[in-house]
Amino acid sequence: MLELQVINARTGNMVKAFALGDTDELIVGRDEGCDICIKASSISREHCSIEQVGQDILLRDLQSSGGTFLENEQVDEIRIEDGMEFTVGPAILRFIDSGI
Repeated sequence: MLELQVINARTGNMVKAFALGDTDELIVGRDEGCDICIKASSISREHCSIEQVGQDILLRDLQSSGGTFLENEQVDEIRIEDGMEFTVGPAILRFIDSGI
């Protein structure tokens, strides 16, 4: 099972961790109603989603103003794999295999 770790890009400290697979979709954004709320002006109200589609987990940018980046390349939709790290405003979304 993949685990999502939210990392402060400036300090490198992990802020939160989430086990993926418990829900079909998580929304990352600045709005308090989002599943993962990141309070920063560079984050859109609904910035990106993490969705379970069959056996795959996909990350989709939700037409955010600041973009979602993998290795400095902007992505719209991508299949998530172990070890991937996405930059979303001042945060890094790190996906790791939790071994469970």
